[in-house]
Amino acid sequence: MKTSKFSRQLFFSIILLFLLFAGAFLLYQARREKTFKIALLNQQLQDYNLALGDALLHMPLEEDALQHYLLAHYLPSMRLTILDAHGFVLFDNRTKAYPNLSDHRNRKEIQEALRTGSGYCLDRRSATVGDEYFYSATWIPAQELVIRSALPYDERLPLALKPDYRFLLYALVLMGLLLLVLFWFSRKVADIVAKAQDRESLALQKEMTQNISHELKTPLAGIRGYLETLQLHPDMPEQTRMQFVGRSLALSRRLADLLEDLGTLDRAEWTVRQEKLELAGIIRQVLLDTEADFSEKRMTVETRLPERIPFVGDGKLLYSLFRNLVDNALRYAGEGSHLRIEAQEEDRQWQFSVSDDGPGVPEESLSHLYERFYRTDKGRSRELGGTGLGLSIVYEAVRLHGGEIRAESVSPHGLRHRFILPWNESQPA
Repeated sequence: MKTSKFSRQLFFSIILLFLLFAGAFLLYQARREKTFKIALLNQQLQDYNLALGDALLHMPLEEDALQHYLLAHYLPSMRLTILDAHGFVLFDNRTKAYPNLSDHRNRKEIQEALRTGSGYCLDRRSATVGDEYFYSATWIPAQELVIRSALPYDERLPLALKPDYRFLLYALVLMGLLLLVLFWFSRKVADIVAKAQDRESLALQKEMTQNISHELKTPLAGIRGYLETLQLHPDMPEQTRMQFVGRSLALSRRLADLLEDLGTLDRAEWTVRQEKLELAGIIRQVLLDTEADFSEKRMTVETRLPERIPFVGDGKLLYSLFRNLVDNALRYAGEGSHLRIEAQEEDRQWQFSVSDDGPGVPEESLSHLYERFYRTDKGRSRELGGTGLGLSIVYEAVRLHGGEIRAESVSPHGLRHRFILPWNESQPA
């Protein structure tokens, strides 16, 4: 089912891009072909004008001579006009009322011919005879004349300028074949990706199972060892007995913490409640709950928070977020260290920073801190009671609320967690 869905999504994505490209290409090709045909027709008329210009070197600019030339070099329905450099008509084979004709210098093709030597106008109604023409004008410098030839823009000319639809039909058939190839290709790619994802998912599940199994076995093996020792030595000194009981109790607490963290991650993956919260109050509650731990470690804490931090989200998950960040600092920053918690609002999102001046972590470990069961020093982390899931809970809590988080080193030493929690649509202003 997943393969089929991915295959369809991939296929339609490729098809959309292909159709956009093919449509743009066909449109470009149609315009290019029309431009080419216009240029070809214009060149034919330009050649006619230049030939007439050469002929005028050897014949007079008179009606009879020009009419005779037109009969000898006949083009069906062609209109021929000769003008002087000022735009006044000297000859026109369709009208003879030259004194009544207006100055033609404002005609597009005449302006271009006077400026560049040649010009054309694709479709313009003649103010003289009232018909629509394709005009092509040429400047003849030797006689200081403009020769303009024109063909009627009737049903024949637009048909001649239309793109060759046989090419478009061929392109559509080719596109159809390519679509079939793309469909086959997308299915193959989808199968390959699905198999790779399945292998990756199985590998992750196997790794996660091994990690959880290892993390559970460690405290259970310790508890079992202490209890078996107590059972085998009922006459054990009271002081030693109490030490074993205390260590068993500590391991059971670590086991309970691990199960609680796993439960938090599992719940977070399925549902996130939306409730109106006050994050400044949640942070202060976390600090109140850990006040004894700060005293025991002789650590100080500093907060730079707004009076209120209104937010809409999952209260329990957000409490776990800040509690795990604080617990992480208590566990690894070291005695006598300083913890700072800061927050500010910018661009409709809350920006947080939780930093300490402890020993920090190696640069190569920063990008892995939020991975499940990742430890920079596995032996020391277990010795200090960490489950390896606290920062994973932090990461998931931020992600599930639409935010981002990153870890960075603090100069000269220490660790800082920066993260943002964006407002959602129901966020109070």
